[in-house]
Amino acid sequence: MSKVLSTLRTKLLWKLLGCILFSGTIAIAIGIVIARLGNYYVENTFDSQEMNRGFQQKYMEDLQEYVNSNQIAPSNISLLENWADENNLVYFSVYFNNKMIFNSDYSYADEEELEEVDETYDISTLNSDYFYRLNMWDGTVTSVDMFCYDFYNYSNYVLALSVVVGIILFIIIFTRLVNRKLNYIKKLENELSILEGGDLDYAITIKGNDELSSLARGIDQMRLSVIENNLKEQKALQANKNLVTAMSHDLRTPLTTLTGYLEILNMGQNLDEEKKKHYIQLSAEKTKEIRELSDELFEYFLVYGEQQRRIDVEPVPASELVADLIENQFLTLEEEGYIIKGNNKITGDAGNCLINPQYMRRVLNNILSNLGKYADKNSPIEVTGQIDNGKLSIRVKNVIGNNLEPHESTKIGLITCERIMKLHNGEFKAYEEKGSFIDELVIPMENNKAR
Repeated sequence: MSKVLSTLRTKLLWKLLGCILFSGTIAIAIGIVIARLGNYYVENTFDSQEMNRGFQQKYMEDLQEYVNSNQIAPSNISLLENWADENNLVYFSVYFNNKMIFNSDYSYADEEELEEVDETYDISTLNSDYFYRLNMWDGTVTSVDMFCYDFYNYSNYVLALSVVVGIILFIIIFTRLVNRKLNYIKKLENELSILEGGDLDYAITIKGNDELSSLARGIDQMRLSVIENNLKEQKALQANKNLVTAMSHDLRTPLTTLTGYLEILNMGQNLDEEKKKHYIQLSAEKTKEIRELSDELFEYFLVYGEQQRRIDVEPVPASELVADLIENQFLTLEEEGYIIKGNNKITGDAGNCLINPQYMRRVLNNILSNLGKYADKNSPIEVTGQIDNGKLSIRVKNVIGNNLEPHESTKIGLITCERIMKLHNGEFKAYEEKGSFIDELVIPMENNKAR
């Protein structure tokens, strides 16, 4: 059981990893698509001259305010480096008299470094629409060439959006995939609770064709087995109850009659010897009847108690068993006036059947007892032996008598025969057919093979 559970956990773990990989792949792929489409949209929408002019105007106003508030002039132009650091998405250059006096890509630590930025440009040849005017603190008018990269912010927003969407998609897809199994496990848990409550008629849901469905199928088979065992137990209890009730009735009748005979004998001082002898004989017959009923009851419980264990069997030639049954076992019936008609179809090389002689003798005694009670003496009792499908079949057929003394039957003999044959891994059938009663024994052959 632990090995099965371990295998089940391993396979479920692989399925869980598969769900994670599948969900992650879909989420990453969709996230990449969103990022690319978003960046394409941002570049085509925000990375344009018109959009940049709007951003540049805003930055120029801020830059002019920064120059005024910090009293920046060409002599301390390097102070613009702080503003450039704070606005790292802006690239700009400051020109005065066709000379670049500041570039946001350079570092201005002192005046000597300022002299290094000594590039002269003929800005008159450039489009003045792209330059902005910047008034220094000392009144010097400079020109500013500026370009903004604000659209990079939108690219970051797109990246963040793609990550968030990817995570959400991963959670949704993974939850959907796993929820199927989790819901099924939850359903099985609820159904097991119903079974624990005693409702064994509630069928377990079997869904899919995986380890969980196999587990559900096993639980349902166990449920059916419990139901079957309960039914067998109930039938056995009812059979025993009926048996005890019937036997109590059957025993009470002869006991009451016997008590009456004994009371007559005890108080019958004026009875002659003939009547005393008659009542004594009747008492003996009732005593014999009570003993037979007691023997049948004892035999039934003996066999019933041995139902769950195996009995020892031994090989016996099938032809000899049938011949002995026809020629010897039914001899007592012939002496009582019954006609026995044997039909032995089994040859000497038919092989051996497997029986326990003691138990088989009980079966034959019960059959003989029923024949003595119910068979018609004017019709022959047919006994047939043959090999059928690798098993020995013995069939006893008799016509049911019409003018017989009434016998109250508990059918203990037939039940005993059935149980004994089950212990032999064989079969016993008893049924009526067109006014005849048929007993049929099916006995396994050695190696279960017809010769």
